[in-house]
Amino acid sequence: MRVWVLSDDQPGHYNLSRGVVAALRRLQPVEEYRVTTRLRFGFGRNILRLLLNRVRGPLPYRLLQVFYAIDALPQAECDLIVSAGGKTSFANAWLARLWQVPNVFTGSLRRLSPDHFRAVLTLEAPDESPVYLPLDLPPCALDEGALERQAAQFREQAGPGAQTCWCMLVGGDGAGYRYREPDWRALVTLMQKLTQLHGIRWLLVTSRRTGAAAEQRLAGMLDEAVLAAQCLYSKGDAYHAESWLGIAERVLVTEDSMTMLTEAICARRPVISLRPQQSLPDARYQRMVQRFVERGFIRRLALNQVSGQPEMLNDVQCRVLEVSPQAVLSRQLGQRLGLI
Repeated sequence: MRVWVLSDDQPGHYNLSRGVVAALRRLQPVEEYRVTTRLRFGFGRNILRLLLNRVRGPLPYRLLQVFYAIDALPQAECDLIVSAGGKTSFANAWLARLWQVPNVFTGSLRRLSPDHFRAVLTLEAPDESPVYLPLDLPPCALDEGALERQAAQFREQAGPGAQTCWCMLVGGDGAGYRYREPDWRALVTLMQKLTQLHGIRWLLVTSRRTGAAAEQRLAGMLDEAVLAAQCLYSKGDAYHAESWLGIAERVLVTEDSMTMLTEAICARRPVISLRPQQSLPDARYQRMVQRFVERGFIRRLALNQVSGQPEMLNDVQCRVLEVSPQAVLSRQLGQRLGLI
């Protein structure tokens, strides 16, 4: 299957599309072609929505280029178009209609008709249209089959220090969360106290949003003896989620990163989300996090509270998934696309 993945260059959105492609690979071989599509001006969305919802036939590609800056399209023919994020939805629907191929979109359509898509993946279906495929978790590209295998390889390479590890996944400012010096200090205090209480060492991972300055603060405050390994984004360290999450007995994640939260849950590990003092996510993000709490996938804790009372984690219970969400999505997509 030749899949064109439309990307708006936002890593979180591209990761959702990678999750869809990973689910499809469970059904048959996939060749992925990434096409960057950047919306030229915000008000163009209203015009695009009007054109797509009112005009029934194919629309010319040159007209789409008025609204989008688009990479050269792949030479390979297209069997399926996949994208995530509202800014890609119009290009997804437009190209699928033009090339007469099925398409899958992840996210909110915001008044664009669902009839333009073969499947729309969402955590909250706005109506009863059969196009929507409601999910418990966002699509995740984690290779579940590689978790134990790569964890064993990682343990062999890292030596005795990696035998009993917890993982700390650190995001940064975004999604309504803001981190200040007391928050980073609380994070370090929590890691060091949990090392003393449980005799563990840490796998520390930072992300694009953490920033070099915050990484330097963490490095300056953190006792290196508590670390089994670290992966710092600003230094270009390679993060292999399957290895690190596979070896971790527990995973703690800053709550601002939906990608990290999803990966940790899909790795079937107990997951704790940590939030800074300034936490004002919008209503949609708040609902997503709350869904995870209600289903028992995560436990939410305030950084400043748990750093002062790390023993709180002793009574925290999280639901570890029994059924692979990627396998469920694979079956749903296979049925919707006529692949099974």
